Amino acid sequence: MFYVNTESENHYHSATLILAFSKIQILQKVNKVMTRESSNQIKSKYTLIETSELIAKLQQERDVEERANWIRALGERIEPEVIKLLWDLRNNMENEDPFVQYEVKLSLHKVTNHSSVGIDMFLENLSVFQTNKKVFQGPKILIDSNILEEFLLRNKTTMNQDVTKVVEWVLSEKINPYVGKNGVENLWSRVKNLRGQEYANRLIIEILSQFQVCDIDLQEIDMEKYPTVNIPTVIQVECAKKYNLDGIITLRDRDFVSSGWPYVYSPALFLEYVESEYSDLSPEFFKEELAQKFIDQKREKLSINWKEEPLKNNISFEDKLLLFQGWKIKKFEVLCTKKDLTSATVILQDKFGKKYHTESGFKRGSINALFTAFDKALSHIVEIEHELKSIYIANLTPGKEGAVTAMVVVRYGEEEVIRIYSHENIIKAYLFAYVKAIIAVYAPNEYPQDIYEEKELMSLYKIGMRDFRKLNFSKVDLSDNEANLSESILIGCNFSNANLSGANLTKTDLTRANLSNANLSQANLSNANLTGVELDKNNQTLFEGTILTNTIMPEIKIALSGRSRIDKVVQLLEQIDIQKSGCRLLAVHSMTTPTWWHSDLGMYFWEVTKKILQKGILIKRVFILPESPTQVHLQVLREQAEVGVEVRYICCTNAKNVDNHDLHNTNVMIYENSLVERNSFTTRMLINEDRENGYISYQQIDLKTDKELFSYIWKKSSIWKQAEFPNFPEQIIPHEFLNK
Repeated sequence: MFYVNTESENHYHSATLILAFSKIQILQKVNKVMTRESSNQIKSKYTLIETSELIAKLQQERDVEERANWIRALGERIEPEVIKLLWDLRNNMENEDPFVQYEVKLSLHKVTNHSSVGIDMFLENLSVFQTNKKVFQGPKILIDSNILEEFLLRNKTTMNQDVTKVVEWVLSEKINPYVGKNGVENLWSRVKNLRGQEYANRLIIEILSQFQVCDIDLQEIDMEKYPTVNIPTVIQVECAKKYNLDGIITLRDRDFVSSGWPYVYSPALFLEYVESEYSDLSPEFFKEELAQKFIDQKREKLSINWKEEPLKNNISFEDKLLLFQGWKIKKFEVLCTKKDLTSATVILQDKFGKKYHTESGFKRGSINALFTAFDKALSHIVEIEHELKSIYIANLTPGKEGAVTAMVVVRYGEEEVIRIYSHENIIKAYLFAYVKAIIAVYAPNEYPQDIYEEKELMSLYKIGMRDFRKLNFSKVDLSDNEANLSESILIGCNFSNANLSGANLTKTDLTRANLSNANLSQANLSNANLTGVELDKNNQTLFEGTILTNTIMPEIKIALSGRSRIDKVVQLLEQIDIQKSGCRLLAVHSMTTPTWWHSDLGMYFWEVTKKILQKGILIKRVFILPESPTQVHLQVLREQAEVGVEVRYICCTNAKNVDNHDLHNTNVMIYENSLVERNSFTTRMLINEDRENGYISYQQIDLKTDKELFSYIWKKSSIWKQAEFPNFPEQIIPHEFLNK
């Protein structure tokens, strides 16, 4: 229907006459054409012409009647390219003859009303309907389909007025509009049910000409990140991320709160910003400024400023809040609401007080927002190479108010940095721990590492934290409590001078840890890994009641002689796991006098030996006898053979040349643990010298050397057979028996 706005009755009648005259002319041309050439004849004339050729003919044709014929012929082709062409002609008919305009409308009616034309055809041919889509300098905004539904189908309410203005911003080409594929499908279905298929098809054509459709496969989405968010909301958030959009405008902005994506706005909030005199629609400013406005509008102020509280712990750090390269944290602030987003701001200042970097972060959760703001500010100083892996919090005084301990784990490359900070303010504890980790990543040598106390270590362990690698616990004292650090990762930790007496360190990984001057007495290190640990010379506490069952030992060698050596060897032997098999003892004993085996120390050692045999462990022992042994000597061999020791013997004269080695005055014992190879050790004592010279060694070179020496002497020695040694009255065995 045409409507002419006139100011007088004469003008009204004139317009009516002009309109009527135009209609008469159109009908005359239609009758003239249809008289000269029937509709069927026209159809047959163009049937064999390809659609692309028809379109080309139409674009070149200037004759009115021929243009009408081409358009009429196209109206019979239900193809995406034809529908798009007819729609473009319909939108640009100012210069067309009324007769051509009539044919355009008629053909467009035919194609959009055809039963095969629906939403599936449009979405499958987006490349046709969205060709030459303009991209402006403004922000890229996803318009929720509920905005378009409100605009098209609702009454003119206050909400609808805001929605109408948003649509006007889209049509004015001040923003780059996007719409979700699911939203387009839902909108087409609603409009079709209310106003019919032709209307719905025309609407979708117009939407596709104005909006960029975005879509994402559900298989691309990690739904575990959105445990409380409905699927339509998740799809829109992921689409916004995938297409790098600057925001979403929706009537259901509250549904997006728990999604963690902050750039979601109601129509009213969007309009309040864009219609203000200070608005900036450049993409680099729009996103953050509008998000800040959203926070300012809804927040309940909770300001956390480092100046507001007395300084109690780590004063040197907290007072200056130093970073590195002369930079420090001048101030930080957290502003949050009960349910919505959190805003955090961090200000960095250089050492001269002239340069500042102020950045804000908008996240769900105060810690996420604060860390985001800090990283953005930090990016002005260094190129960001790290990522936050995890954070932990523990209360040092459970059930009471007081200091909390935060642990932050940061990854950069293949390395991980862990730092701890304790503070009565939980947000400060988190931030300062994070800052410490950042310093360790970008300036590891600028400040000495903090030394942590046992209460921090144990409080984190009790909440399930097990990874403490590379932390400094050099002054912890775990002797006054039942310290349990079992299965902890203590790689590279500094425990120098620490008191670990009695601590449960079973199955801990202490690789490359510093244990120099640490008190390890009575500690349980069974199944622990001590590869490459640093120990002070002759660290005696390692063998003072320390449990080393199946422990992976470092390459250490400790000088020990006399009773001390025997005591520590016995201690190690008693710790052999009775459940383990495949272990054996290889020993050489120089028995110049048999009295040692009948001494208190000898009998103690012999009792332990028998217990080892009962565990099923193989023992091989070569006795070096004097040239004229007595029955007392042989009694020792007899007793050991009877309980299961594989006994051999050799004369001391022959032992002086065993593969060019003099072993006649050597006591050596090798413990081989086939299940934990680096739990194997060797111990040696040289006797009949002015000064005794002995050791316990876990060094591979000593184990290899002593095993080779044992192999040489074992092959050269004789098997003990009781029947070959008669009882002589004089108790002296002739030397020829030893040289058989």
